[in-house]
Amino acid sequence: MKSMWQQPANAGEANKEIINSVTNTTTAKMKLQKPQLHGTIALVITGIFIACLAIFGNLHFQHWYTYGAMVLICIICFVQAGFMYATYKKIKSIDHTVEPTAHLHQWEAYYDLRRKQNRWNMPVYYVLLNIAMAIYLIEIFTGRPVVNVLIFIAVYVSWMLFAYFYLGKKNLKKEDTRLQKIINNLKGIEGQLNKAD
Repeated sequence: MKSMWQQPANAGEANKEIINSVTNTTTAKMKLQKPQLHGTIALVITGIFIACLAIFGNLHFQHWYTYGAMVLICIICFVQAGFMYATYKKIKSIDHTVEPTAHLHQWEAYYDLRRKQNRWNMPVYYVLLNIAMAIYLIEIFTGRPVVNVLIFIAVYVSWMLFAYFYLGKKNLKKEDTRLQKIINNLKGIEGQLNKAD
């Protein structure tokens, strides 16, 4: 299979274009993997930090549901980390040594999977996380000046809306663009190889 992708040094212009496309696809694959891996690590660290805070932080909360909210936040972090790690592994498992048509099908299948995941994952993650935060903040806000509570809520809601509608959508769009570029490159390679036959 290696010979199908890596042509000799004296290959013609068409073959050099194929080699460049494969190199670009490999680079794009690594760029898709990094956010998933970094997100996994960040969420695991966040979950561990919150768990340590709940266990060793001497927080002295009066209500069980405040600790329950912290546990829920940890669970949400770990589940999302597991989801992101599974996505990372899925990208990593795409095999560039198989024949070009099979390689293209792997990317198309991954693209379809990501589109389905992105329709439900981000909304569910944000909804669950904010429910847990709302439960946690009940006791935190008790007895606090109303103005302080309203300022905190305004800042928190603003950040969540910014993170969801701007940062989240921007990252999804960037990922979608990269995936479409990979698939278009591979379709181009497939077309060139078919012409060569």
